[in-house]
Amino acid sequence: MFKKIAIISAVVFSLAVIYACGGGSSTGGSYTIPKATKEVNKENQELNRKLIQETFSSTSSVDYRIGPGDLLAIQVLEAPDLNTEARVNSQNSISFPLVGKVDVAGYTPQEAESRIAEMLTEKYMHNPHVIVSVKEYKSQRVAVIGSVTNPGTYELLGKGTLLDALALAGGLGENASDIVYVTRKTSDGGEKSVQVDLDELLDRGDATLNVAINMGDVVYVPEAGVVYVDGAVVKPGTYPITDDMTISQAVTAAGGMDKTAKASDVRLLRNRSGQVEVLPVNLEAIKDGELPDMILQDQDVVVVGKSAIKSFFDAIKLGLFFPPFSMGVQ
Repeated sequence: MFKKIAIISAVVFSLAVIYACGGGSSTGGSYTIPKATKEVNKENQELNRKLIQETFSSTSSVDYRIGPGDLLAIQVLEAPDLNTEARVNSQNSISFPLVGKVDVAGYTPQEAESRIAEMLTEKYMHNPHVIVSVKEYKSQRVAVIGSVTNPGTYELLGKGTLLDALALAGGLGENASDIVYVTRKTSDGGEKSVQVDLDELLDRGDATLNVAINMGDVVYVPEAGVVYVDGAVVKPGTYPITDDMTISQAVTAAGGMDKTAKASDVRLLRNRSGQVEVLPVNLEAIKDGELPDMILQDQDVVVVGKSAIKSFFDAIKLGLFFPPFSMGVQ
């Protein structure tokens, strides 16, 4: 066992050295990097072995998004004199002959080609053919947090993927779940999260789950053997899952329902092959013996809803309710 762990550690270390020499680095930021490498359990040891193997053998093609620091090689087939190299500045743009400033950050090379061709067509050329390639990658920085060997912020070279990011972080930690979340900012200022099942990716070879990593993405590996309880409970949070733990037991572990809770409005969120299924639960009916108490699974989320009436009267008690009219004594 220890021999296998040593081999995995050596391979991960070699990958880290390769990335470091090419520009990949880890910065502490707000994340703490452990000084000692954890010993992984047998299941995660096998996942780590497959992770490293897949990282080195993967030839999957993904659409790289251009970002600050990238060096672009640009060719115009009809006008070789315009061929140039341009580095993307901190304002997410480049300077190109004739047209001047071109915003390219967040574009794929193909989208950048279309944008430059469009700007050339407006004033100077008819139907130009533009080729944009990324000569140096500098912008792929990703935060890898949670149950990994070395949480931190890393720089990915080239067309980085989820497996690349996990390998740079030293692989999975001792208590890692086989579910990984990739979260990224959206153009409207929000966030979206993709859930990836590592068993499906590594054991069943579903390469579509090896998602492309964009600048600013956060890869989160939760701990295995836990459930999440949220909503109208006394102590929302993460709790260890025990054998045959039920929904009502999880709510009890979270301190029970608070004064605003609506026991008939509870939801169970469960992952099924990468899709989140929402199941309604009635704790009142369970308590009365009318329905069975559902047994939880690893990574389940229990959300207890609030009663509008209870919340209303609770607000009045706290002095938070102000009617839209005044009452005076005549």
